[in-house]
Amino acid sequence: MTRSPLLLGLDAGGSGTKWTLVRAGQSVASGRTAPFTAALLGTPAGDAALAELGAALPGRPDAAHAGVPGLSAGSDHAAQVAAALAGTLKMNPAHLSLEGDLDLAYRAHLSPGAGVLLYAGTGSVAYHVGRAGEVVRAGGRGYRIGDDGAGFSLGRAALRVLTAAIDRGQEPDSPLAREVRAVTGGTDWDTLRSFTYGDPGASAVARLAPAVSRAAEAGDAEAAHLIEEAAQALAELARRVQEQVGPLPVTATGGALRSPLLAAALGRALPGVNVQQRDHAEAAARYAGAQFGG
Repeated sequence: MTRSPLLLGLDAGGSGTKWTLVRAGQSVASGRTAPFTAALLGTPAGDAALAELGAALPGRPDAAHAGVPGLSAGSDHAAQVAAALAGTLKMNPAHLSLEGDLDLAYRAHLSPGAGVLLYAGTGSVAYHVGRAGEVVRAGGRGYRIGDDGAGFSLGRAALRVLTAAIDRGQEPDSPLAREVRAVTGGTDWDTLRSFTYGDPGASAVARLAPAVSRAAEAGDAEAAHLIEEAAQALAELARRVQEQVGPLPVTATGGALRSPLLAAALGRALPGVNVQQRDHAEAAARYAGAQFGG
């Protein structure tokens, strides 16, 4: 009896890399390893992330599909990323395909031309793929100039509330301050500075987003206001795409929207939005099977 192929799906990102192995239509293993993006290829952090991924997998995949941030399918850089992944996975490069992480996310939720995908994780973007493959997007510009409404911006907003209190000579002691303190270890400036700037990139600050939600649930008015502002920012991204493609339905997903309060606020800011969560790594594995005969 011929063994069913082992299919690997990768959903890489700046906060972590999710992987799922599928055999005979069933998920058999999954996990999360260090962040990986196309920009990290060839760097010490990228090399370490690939090594961690290779060590984490319990089996060698027969075929794989990956969504990687900062990648354009078919580019020279994409070919370099594919070669590095195939080497890490010890698999036939001809049986590995990859695309941008947003294209993978769109594929997981919508068929081409069917709607607008609003993604809110560490960062935020509204994304539409047309029937001919054309892309219309708003946001997704990175934490330095964009990503409003998502995890990083919520965490940054919380830090601004606390540091404003420090500037006034006050010791932060609201529900929001206590939730942040539980993550950072303190709300004095030395501790907040070390937390914010000790880990480069957006992932550390984005870890504070759930703290904002918990504080809002506890009745913190400032935290609740931050949630409403985030929802309005996300809704604006979706509307910018709708202005270009027409009033298509919006499907929203991403880790930030696992907060019931943010999901509810988005529903008020963008009536009719469908908030849903799907495993993009598993979707990638099943796509690998469709492409390579699994």
